[in-house]
Amino acid sequence: MTDPVRQVDIMLLGKEYRVACPAGQEGKLMEAALLLDARMREIQQQGKLLGAEKIAIMAALNISHDFLFSSASKGYDLHEARRRMRQIEQKLDGCFFEQDTLF
Repeated sequence: MTDPVRQVDIMLLGKEYRVACPAGQEGKLMEAALLLDARMREIQQQGKLLGAEKIAIMAALNISHDFLFSSASKGYDLHEARRRMRQIEQKLDGCFFEQDTLF
């Protein structure tokens, strides 16, 4: 039996996104969204990138880089990390596609 999935609204750069989240994991999703939003705002304030999509990609890459190198000394599974990054990229693509079709 699979866990129920809930729709959760998150804010990134002042824009609301609705994402699927396993029931009971909403707090972790909100924490992740806050981290991503903070990184996106840092990149936006640098003024070198325009567009939420490019900012989101750079923020995701920075977070992934930080995670991989902080975990490297702990015997982290790099192949699993790459698989997860591809999943995250696919989810981001889906979110951006959904948002683009709304406008």
